[in-house]
Amino acid sequence: MVNVLAGSSESRVVLWVRRVLITAACIHMVFFCWSIFRRLRQVLRIEMIASSHVLAPGSTVSYDVITSGEVQNRIRLELIQGAHTETLLEQRGAVNGLSAYDPRVFRYTPTVTITPALLARFTAGPATLRVTGFGAQKLLHTPAARVRELQVELAGHVP
Repeated sequence: MVNVLAGSSESRVVLWVRRVLITAACIHMVFFCWSIFRRLRQVLRIEMIASSHVLAPGSTVSYDVITSGEVQNRIRLELIQGAHTETLLEQRGAVNGLSAYDPRVFRYTPTVTITPALLARFTAGPATLRVTGFGAQKLLHTPAARVRELQVELAGHVP
């Protein structure tokens, strides 16, 4: 019986080149799989934080959104009461330079302070804070918007 591994006719150079090429192909496949995942799920995390469930002048509202950097995601923070909606903050996400090989994600944590002028446009009572992360078309697929809502109470404003 002949031992195939012991009597290999390949030179050491060819053996090392083969190993390097196989390693490079494996690394490329890892980046490829991560890139496909990021194209399909563009907003990876979305959370909302309010300093209090009763919004009064000086209260703060913030969100924590992590995007994949594959597209310029739009992130919108809104205050909704009945049919009245106000956009508190809207921003666009950053994009990776070479998205197939750049595995970084981007995190956004802005804070908005509730002003008396904003509260004057609403009536005292229940309202909803909503943060929405919008995706864009990639691979012939547009992911659904990711939404988080928080029920709050608006304090009466002092004229």
